[in-house]
Amino acid sequence: MKKHLMPGLLALTVLIIDIITKNIAVDSLGHYRRIDLLGGFLRLELTYNRGGVFGIMQGYQNFFLIVSIAVLIIMIGYYFYEKNMPPLFRFSMALIIGGAVGNIIDRLIPARPGVVDFISMGFDGIYRWPTYNVADAVIVTGAFLLVIVVFQEEKKRLAQEKMEKGEDQ
Repeated sequence: MKKHLMPGLLALTVLIIDIITKNIAVDSLGHYRRIDLLGGFLRLELTYNRGGVFGIMQGYQNFFLIVSIAVLIIMIGYYFYEKNMPPLFRFSMALIIGGAVGNIIDRLIPARPGVVDFISMGFDGIYRWPTYNVADAVIVTGAFLLVIVVFQEEKKRLAQEKMEKGEDQ
């Protein structure tokens, strides 16, 4: 149980930061206000995502709410199912779970027309990444770290199998 304390605190911290930053964005960036930083490369501008990741399927908020909750339940189950994973696994899962809960909460707030997004990076006229929020950033970071963990664990498993085959001969 002790090994779950830090990931739990990390997920809670991510959730709190996500909620605070979204509330600041709603309060400060409403009414078509935008803040350009770094020569416009980084832009803070309030948008509401009524769809899925990167704004796909706009207008299907209830569908994505159900999918998000289902995926969250699966991720939590996977977290507890994998007993012998390294700390990086627990860290990455905490990021994903904390971020997912933040976006789910946003979808449940009746006064909000969608998930609050407010961070945009890129150059107008060349390429601008879809607007996102803290939850999205930590979910992507957690997913990237999870891929690294899976590859590392698979490499260990294959090395172990190779070693066992070598011993049997």
